[in-house]
Amino acid sequence: MKILVIGATGLTGGHLIKHLLDGGHDVTAFVRDPAKFSIQHAHLKTAQGEARDLASLEKAVQGQDAVMSALGPRSLKADDLQEVFMSNLVAAMTKNGVKRVINLSAMGAGDSFPGAPFIMRAVILPLFLGKVFVDKERGEVHLFGSSLDYTNVRPGRLTNGSARGGVKASLEYGGLRPVMSREDLALFMIAQLSSSEWVRKSPLIGY
Repeated sequence: MKILVIGATGLTGGHLIKHLLDGGHDVTAFVRDPAKFSIQHAHLKTAQGEARDLASLEKAVQGQDAVMSALGPRSLKADDLQEVFMSNLVAAMTKNGVKRVINLSAMGAGDSFPGAPFIMRAVILPLFLGKVFVDKERGEVHLFGSSLDYTNVRPGRLTNGSARGGVKASLEYGGLRPVMSREDLALFMIAQLSSSEWVRKSPLIGY
């Protein structure tokens, strides 16, 4: 498959790039500065652009079979990056007839907030990540209102450890340990490219 990876320079994005290439896919990394993107591979190319720039997203999406987004916040301050990006991405994909998108969200976002672990609801989100999640949720409104075949992945706390497998996915919190490695997250996201189980759903994932 031809896959566009957004957020390719991030920690999760790096795992996506590696494992997509290992799986034989043709990968395009969407980056602001290709000169600072050091990964090289015969099946990897870069597309220069910015999440707020619709024209660059439209150009990068052309000819792709699917899009994977691991775009994360640049700070904890109030921002509209996720909202503007998702509006642009939906428009770019719709214009180019690309339907499949795997988007990285977070446990506790949107309708997953009420059932989230107490410390997340009472401390982490309101005191530290509240503004980030407000922007993330505004972005999800654009995604959910689109006609795209999305899977909106909501992991818990992420670690930098190696993949260990045993990832669980559910629409409910019961029996789900809200932590996982970024490598396992990337592998779960890639697995969705060949699965329809979570299309137009927002699975919670963890161990």
